[in-house]
Order: sequence, then structure tokens, then C-alpha cells
Amino acid sequence: MAESKDQEKSLKMKTMTDLTGKEKHIYALLSFAFVIVLTLVLYLVPDYYFLEKITMETVYQVLEMYQFPIEDGGYYNELDSDKSLFVVLYNIFVSLDGHSGDTPVIRSINPSAYRQFAVVRACTGMQAGALLIALIIVTPADSKKKIKATVYSLIALIIGNFLRIALVIAMTVHIQASYGASHTGAWFWAHDVLGKPIGFFGTIFFAIIIERQGVPILNTVSLWIDSFLDLLKNIADKVKKLAK
Repeated sequence: MAESKDQEKSLKMKTMTDLTGKEKHIYALLSFAFVIVLTLVLYLVPDYYFLEKITMETVYQVLEMYQFPIEDGGYYNELDSDKSLFVVLYNIFVSLDGHSGDTPVIRSINPSAYRQFAVVRACTGMQAGALLIALIIVTPADSKKKIKATVYSLIALIIGNFLRIALVIAMTVHIQASYGASHTGAWFWAHDVLGKPIGFFGTIFFAIIIERQGVPILNTVSLWIDSFLDLLKNIADKVKKLAK
């Protein structure tokens, strides 16, 4: 009985992810739009202030364990007191990435690299988390497998993000103190050049975890790519016809 149900679910998944023609394009468009909207909602609507604080406290302990010269920097407020329209809009944007602009801070007290690191919403890893959850929801699969995939991937993501943030801060301080790099230069090399690839490959790792739980999110992404390539081919064909 259980085997029969599994076969039915497998056939349903195959039917929905191996669509062709107009049905494939409609499903690809709707699922893609749903994932985009849900990702934005999951990332911007919930208050992740608790996760910012947990991230700051955990990263602080990791750096302290490796004897980095740091201290609790309290809170940093990015909001501007000016009431002009531009500043009001800027404050609204900043508030989306923090808790009313107040974010916990880790401060480096290294004499050669005295600087502070504000742990904002973007440092919680929930951009990738929101996208992965949205993909799990939109991908046809058993509900239990979806719950399991969500829990496992979020646990791995949060732990991995703690280590990523600690590594980026450590590398920034090291580059600035050891090589005399500027504030901006040290951050660029640590966060953009070295840190972002870590996040990229981390996302691939989390996708593998989800796939292993029986939620084929890569099938959904493949469907989007196929549909997009079909669209480009149709446009190219029409341009060729017009050119004749």
C-alpha cells in the first residue's frame, strides 16, 4: 500500500516537472513568479532580529575561541535623523535590513585594524534560506519530505553561516592588519572576493541536502532554464523570419 502511494507521488512529480509545450511554459512562469514573490516575503516580512543577535553572539564566541582581539560593540544605528523625502525612503530601506536600523555589532580592537562589523539581516543567511524554502514549497514532493528538507537545510545553513561570518571578519582584520589594506580594500577582498564564493558553493551544498531528502528542486530549476531557452529560440526564429 505504502509502495503504491510512493509510486503515485513519483508519477505526479514526473508529470508536473516533465511538461512540454504551452503547459511547460505556463507552469515555469507561474512557479518562477511564485518563488520570487515568496522569497521576498520570507526574507523581508519576518523579523530576524533574534537571528541577528544569535549570529553575533555565536560568531563572537568563535572568534574569541581563536583569540581574535574583539569586543561586543553594542548596537549600530544606520538611520538618519533628517526628515527629507530621500532620507525617509533611505531609512525605510535600511529598516528592512535590520531592526529599525539598530543592529548588533562586533568590534575589532586590533590596533592595526580597529573597526566594527554590524550583523544586519543580510548576515543571517536568510536570503539563501528564503530562496531554498520557496523552491521546496513550489517543487512537487511529499509533504513530510518537504518538512524534513526544510529543517535539515535551515540547520545546515545557519551553522554554515555562523562559520562564514566568523571567517569573513577574521580575514578582513587579518588582511588589514597584516598587509596594510584600507578599510574598504580589506572588506572587498575578504567579503566579495573570498566570502561570496563560499556562499555560492554553500548554496549548492544546501541544494544537495534538499535533493537527498527527496525534494527535486533542481528539476524545477531545470524546467525554468529549458523554458527560458525555448523562449529565446522562439524569439530568434521570429527575428530570422522578419529579416528575410
